[in-house]
Amino acid sequence: MSQTPSSRPTIRDVAKHAGVSKSLVSLVLSDPSKVSSLRRSRVEDSIRELGYQPNLAARSLVSENRHAIGVVLGELHNPWVLEVAEVVREQLQAAGFDVLFSAAAIHDGQGIGPAELQALRDLRVSGILVVGSADDAVSFESVLGETPSVFVGSGRESQANTAVVSVDDAQGFDLVIDHLVGRGHVQITHISGGAGPVAALRESAYHRAMQRHSLSQHVQVVEAGPSLQSGYESVRQILASGARPDALACFNDLCAFGVIQALDEAGVDTAVTGYDNISLSSLKRISLTSVDSDFQDMGRSSARLLLQLMRNPHGKFSRQLMISPRLIVRSSSQ
Repeated sequence: MSQTPSSRPTIRDVAKHAGVSKSLVSLVLSDPSKVSSLRRSRVEDSIRELGYQPNLAARSLVSENRHAIGVVLGELHNPWVLEVAEVVREQLQAAGFDVLFSAAAIHDGQGIGPAELQALRDLRVSGILVVGSADDAVSFESVLGETPSVFVGSGRESQANTAVVSVDDAQGFDLVIDHLVGRGHVQITHISGGAGPVAALRESAYHRAMQRHSLSQHVQVVEAGPSLQSGYESVRQILASGARPDALACFNDLCAFGVIQALDEAGVDTAVTGYDNISLSSLKRISLTSVDSDFQDMGRSSARLLLQLMRNPHGKFSRQLMISPRLIVRSSSQ
């Protein structure tokens, strides 16, 4: 049986082709273990021959998407989010799940809100994984309900039915400040990530690291943001004030790229460090010293944690996983 180029085979077409009922085809799609191997093979052969593709959204209106997991991506301008998400996708698909992506609209660094989570929950996915900053001021529990969820790099605490995978920002900024002080720098300014829970955590880590080196009198924070443009504008602000810090410790790598560009244009030689160690940071023309949060480990760990939470939502295991970072030293801080 052939289909015209413009037609799309339906579940009714599959049932007719296989000589079975629509309900049996539905059972093969939703719970194949309940169908005998002979009849299941007949239905699967018809699916392949007709090129039938289940509509996940339509199926979710009548039943739970037990084989689908939703992944919300925030901060799409930040390659780190995409790098983590790709590892997550590989891990979840290897475990036999479909992955449905949703891109969050982030404004002013406030982080992922509840709307993106609600959209995926409405599709009745088996679990939700959030990559990127999530606003801790928003109560996600009423939105998520009983859906197991994992937040990656969100800056929030784990709560009911949720788990968190994050990088140890205190250790990360200890590494940065230790390195810069070891290079003889004292006037170390932090270029912040603006609003949002992750920016607040990293700024606090900067303050503690400076205090540990008895450099509290040299603490300076320039409000910026997580983007290249915000880093660029922060340097223009610093230079306009007449300040000349020894080093600039940036919220993330994108911000640091903007900082480096502005310093180059002004002909000012200042040490610069970033955070996240995205792939672009290793390019020879950039060569950015950065805190490596190991996106491979974060992606694998978050996927495993979500699968564990889905299998045993009330199990007694840690819901808060902290990844230890390392500092990758390159020429930007030499």
